[in-house]
Amino acid sequence: MKIPTVKVRYLAVLKGLSKEPIKEVSINGDSLLNLLEFLKSIENEELKLRLFDKSGEIRPDIIIFINGRDFNLLGGKNSKINDGDEITILPSVHGG
Repeated sequence: MKIPTVKVRYLAVLKGLSKEPIKEVSINGDSLLNLLEFLKSIENEELKLRLFDKSGEIRPDIIIFINGRDFNLLGGKNSKINDGDEITILPSVHGG
């Protein structure tokens, strides 16, 4: 199996929490879950706390797009990712 290389882009407040808000990463696997596990292993603690809850699940206010499409519409954490895909991660906007 070819190891996919994908572009990860953090937006909004997440951009400021990452040392490298746009990066290309190669992961061992072909699902969003594989990518998320990899990001848990490389990102700083502050960013991880903003992305994941205490059980390691993506926080409900985090939106993930795979090539511009909401990951929830593509299979959730089991969404397939391919070499060259662009993954955008951002928090939903709250306010009044």
